[in-house]
Amino acid sequence: MSAGRRDYSEQTPLLRHSSSSSFSSRHSLYSDEDTEKKKALQTYGLTLGFLAILSLLVYTVRSSLPTPLSDTAAVEVDGFPGVHAYEAYLSQFTEPHPINSRANIAMKKWLDEIALDLQAEGAENGVEVDVITNDTTVVDNVNDWFGSNEHWIARSRNLIVRVRGSSGSEDAVLLNAHYDSVPTSYGVTDDGIGIAVEMELLRYFVRNPPRTSIIFLFNNFEEGGLVGARQFTKHPWFKTVKLFINLEGAGAGGRALLFRCSSLPAAKLLASNSPLVHATPLGNDMFKLGLLKSDTDYSILEAAGVPGMDIAFYAPRSHYHTPRDRLEYTPAPAESVQHMGQMVLATVQAIDRTDDFFDEEPETKLLYYDVLGKIMFAYDFVTHGTSNFLALFFTPAWAIAWTLISSDKNVGHLKKRVGVLVQGAIATLVGFVFTVMFVGIASAGLLNLNPMVTYGNIMAVAFYLFLAGLLGVITSQLLCSKFASMRNTLSSSIEASLYGLTAFWWFMLIASSYAGAKQVAILYFVMFSFVGNAGACFLYHAITPGSRLRMPLAFLVQVGLPFTVMIDQSFLVMDSMRHATVDGTPEAAVFGLVAFPIVLMALQLQPWVNAAGQKGYATLVVLTTLVLTFAVCSVLQPFNSGWSPNKIKFGQEYNATSGLATVSMIAASGIPSALHQILPANESKTIRCESYKTYQTRCMYETNLVPIYADQPDELVITVKDKHCENKTGLCQIQVESVAQNSLLCRVRFDGNNDSITKAWAHGFETEKDKPIGALLTYTLEYGQPIQWGVEYSQSPLNRSLVAVVGCFYDEWTQGQIPAFTYLHENLDDSITLLLRGQGLSMVYYKTLEL
Repeated sequence: MSAGRRDYSEQTPLLRHSSSSSFSSRHSLYSDEDTEKKKALQTYGLTLGFLAILSLLVYTVRSSLPTPLSDTAAVEVDGFPGVHAYEAYLSQFTEPHPINSRANIAMKKWLDEIALDLQAEGAENGVEVDVITNDTTVVDNVNDWFGSNEHWIARSRNLIVRVRGSSGSEDAVLLNAHYDSVPTSYGVTDDGIGIAVEMELLRYFVRNPPRTSIIFLFNNFEEGGLVGARQFTKHPWFKTVKLFINLEGAGAGGRALLFRCSSLPAAKLLASNSPLVHATPLGNDMFKLGLLKSDTDYSILEAAGVPGMDIAFYAPRSHYHTPRDRLEYTPAPAESVQHMGQMVLATVQAIDRTDDFFDEEPETKLLYYDVLGKIMFAYDFVTHGTSNFLALFFTPAWAIAWTLISSDKNVGHLKKRVGVLVQGAIATLVGFVFTVMFVGIASAGLLNLNPMVTYGNIMAVAFYLFLAGLLGVITSQLLCSKFASMRNTLSSSIEASLYGLTAFWWFMLIASSYAGAKQVAILYFVMFSFVGNAGACFLYHAITPGSRLRMPLAFLVQVGLPFTVMIDQSFLVMDSMRHATVDGTPEAAVFGLVAFPIVLMALQLQPWVNAAGQKGYATLVVLTTLVLTFAVCSVLQPFNSGWSPNKIKFGQEYNATSGLATVSMIAASGIPSALHQILPANESKTIRCESYKTYQTRCMYETNLVPIYADQPDELVITVKDKHCENKTGLCQIQVESVAQNSLLCRVRFDGNNDSITKAWAHGFETEKDKPIGALLTYTLEYGQPIQWGVEYSQSPLNRSLVAVVGCFYDEWTQGQIPAFTYLHENLDDSITLLLRGQGLSMVYYKTLEL
């Protein structure tokens, strides 16, 4: 250090190095240190306090729901009458109604009656309403639900209604929801709210005739293969559909979310016309990555060539497909109905007002998102790329020009600014690396000690990860200040940090543009952060140094908008993914999705970390808090009896010729201990467990609690009507009739050399050609109705091992029809709930036919 010059950095404070220091000089030193600590404490307190208040405001605003409108109030504003939709329709969803139940038949009858009443009302008012209660469509739906190469041949129990538009055009909008539930669920949000909204919209448009025809599909058999929607794609009316809106549920109410969309015009109309908006493009990305382990009718309808929208409830997913999907466990169900209904009504009304809506080919690759449910953006990826390019080019060009103009074309001043920019960018890059590293280490530690902690405590985990990210930023800037080449620059660190962060987000814009070129929207928020940091740079230089407004305004612009968007996205990710682990989503993926915006938010605080100073002291405080938070998070229980019960998938198989059934249970955690606590000793000793699909555990045990229908005489009568072979072709056929008294869904599994099977049929409908046949599932509409099925296969000595194992599924349990399920449901701890994805609580095998 040269004589007469002192470095006023954090590491070399203003000290008088004298052996005869006086008491007053020592007192002055302590006062200076106390002042610096007080300044740092105030800066951190104001910064983190602002973020805490902002987070609370974001959470409050984004969680708000509309007041349901009565009929009278809805008429006054031409809005959606949520009160009537709740009281007249949703309140009727009081029991499970899977496809294989008497409740499903009753549900269809009830919906038919409402539709026919509305048809009669329309006729009185001169509105043409077509109602199809007996759809004769049959499809072969190929999937691998219970085994490979299954062919589901199902009769339709769809209800289809069309309100003809006054324009006379055949073009139509399709509204779709499914009325069946899974066997374990009462189906209030999946998909009772969707049905209630759709039926209320039918009532609305019967009373307010549209210009555009609207088709209302109340489809059955969505659960377990999306069969109802596939059936409708074969219906003659489907050819007239130009846009569909699918209404779904994968949570317990709250706000309805547009999470998949393939029509930019429709998204724009939603954005500009609905007072309630909630949308994210992340749904498409998560489906592509396989992080969401479910699907909706949207996939079937879009694959059939029609653009559409997927609107669904998404949180909390812990009640999805469980007995807790019922009115008692649904918070503010009427408000949820109002939210979804108003979004859809506003969109359909806007479409109906737009004369040329169907004239042009709609853009199907698009971005759409909302900010706090108050404003929604919708544009295509070309616009996304163009706006990014303009920002990438003109922002640095403007910065260079402004610097030269403000310094009378002083090139030296420009070089100085570039030097600050380079060092700030280096410091930001180091900060990013440290933040990622610290958050990664923190995540790994918690994953090892408490791997399911996010399920019930995701807010605590998010706070813990934010502390780790903040520690990474502070530590990185402390390290940078150690280097002499950066020390002087960091003494004016706010300017350098703002430059560095703007450069960082400039490069992130390039990444966002590349992702957009691949139709990946996950980086849509980058523009907000880039604009926030560039705007803060402008204000920092535009406002006179020393002004009291300079720092607060720069802080609000640099933090306010970017944090609002990223906090909103963080809550969305936490709500939608916190309970996905029990469905097979890796816990590490949940940590990664939660950590991603947190890393970026922590990095965004770099200027204010440098402004606060006292990085060594701050490191110690944050590290201590981080360790304490880690200790708390490591002992938090992932499951509870409130919003986060453990979900365990139930399944049962029973061979009617034996006395014992096998129960299979699948979950991410906690099965063995739960079973040992409640099962009788003779069943408990048969428990065996294994790893299942990498991230889950499957346990099985034997029980004498078999389905009550299985032991009834003549429950399933199987008669071989014909069996013959032709020597010329070498083909054999077998014709079989089966009659089940208490099941609508039966299955024929082909064991042995099933490659020799050339075709199969049921209900007079053949399986698709040239597709392997491993099993044949038949769905009929009435109990005790004969099912004619058969199979053709090539004759060969090798085929002597070919057999058909015939059985039926049973899904009614509320009256004790499936004792094994009822026993578990009543005796498992309140922090555990049972579920089933699809159909088939209990499968009973009755007979084996040698082919």
